[in-house]
Amino acid sequence: MAAGNRSRRWSNLPSDLIHLISTKLPDLSDRVRIRAVCKMWKSSVSASDPSPCLPWFVSSEMDGTDEFVYYCLSSKKTCTIHCPQQRNSHIHGTAGGFILCCKDRHTCPQSISLFNPLTGLEISVPKPKESKKFSVVSNPFQKDLVVILGLQDSKNFVGLIRPGDDAWVIRRLDMMLYEELCVWYNGTCYIKEYGIPPWIGDATTRSVLSTVPLPPPPAPRGPHPILKPRYMLETCGEILLIFMHSTSICELEEIYFSIYRLNKMGEEENYQWVKVRGIGDRMLFLDNVRSFVLKASDFSGFTRNCIYFQSYDYKRLRFLLCRHDLDTGTTKVLPNFSGKYWSTWMIPNLSKSN
Repeated sequence: MAAGNRSRRWSNLPSDLIHLISTKLPDLSDRVRIRAVCKMWKSSVSASDPSPCLPWFVSSEMDGTDEFVYYCLSSKKTCTIHCPQQRNSHIHGTAGGFILCCKDRHTCPQSISLFNPLTGLEISVPKPKESKKFSVVSNPFQKDLVVILGLQDSKNFVGLIRPGDDAWVIRRLDMMLYEELCVWYNGTCYIKEYGIPPWIGDATTRSVLSTVPLPPPPAPRGPHPILKPRYMLETCGEILLIFMHSTSICELEEIYFSIYRLNKMGEEENYQWVKVRGIGDRMLFLDNVRSFVLKASDFSGFTRNCIYFQSYDYKRLRFLLCRHDLDTGTTKVLPNFSGKYWSTWMIPNLSKSN
């Protein structure tokens, strides 16, 4: 009898209270469990709730299977989603809760689609005629536009497409672009580097707005300093440049970061890089080509001023997921994750539409 009373009290919780509780949960999988309790709880928690959600770390290589393997930051566990329709696909990036899947044959794309592994929604995407090699460079939060960077005949291009479009809008570029050094901000503005000072330009007109000399390299640490990947990203209207360093090829404890903010000087289109000591209340997420930030205060129990990144363990021959604390300068390996291939961040989305 007492158990029955407790059951009725839980089911009689106000709908707005259940919804408020769901917005405090850091991971989308927790919200899925809430929706599975009963019909009233399901109706109280929207599948497309816009409240902040932690990203998932998704394997970038399906390795001949139909399994999407992802890592959950809140539970620190690896889970698997079976998607038979994507067997033998390769992941070329994520955007707006979708994964850009490509089925290749001898490196030439045979079919491309935007696929949501949580809902099974698949949106066919026309193949870009310009390229045999490409990857998504748009922000993973972006839902209405997919931006790719491709290579054909030693020339780069930028492709823009919206779900449902019949063709890519291609911008041919007479220079080399590096995926991790492209920032898409306010639609068409990006920053790039090609053996010359980075510059700010417009992807539509190809006009150069300003050149920005790179900041001087930091003082090397250790006898054999190593410069690892560089990243650029936009956060809260600021452009950040991140250098990843290591004093040893094998020791994760020897990894450190240098962060610079792009400052506009005066009224003219003049800019300079200013070194910053940290990123405040933000968490920075890096993978092999992209980066983005979230506010740590939106997620209970998560550390501010830290960087999540992937590093290769040469002793175990596996990729590890790590967290670097900028306050203490220490690096910690997250448990229960290792992979053979680079992985990418995905923002999970339960919406059944694009």
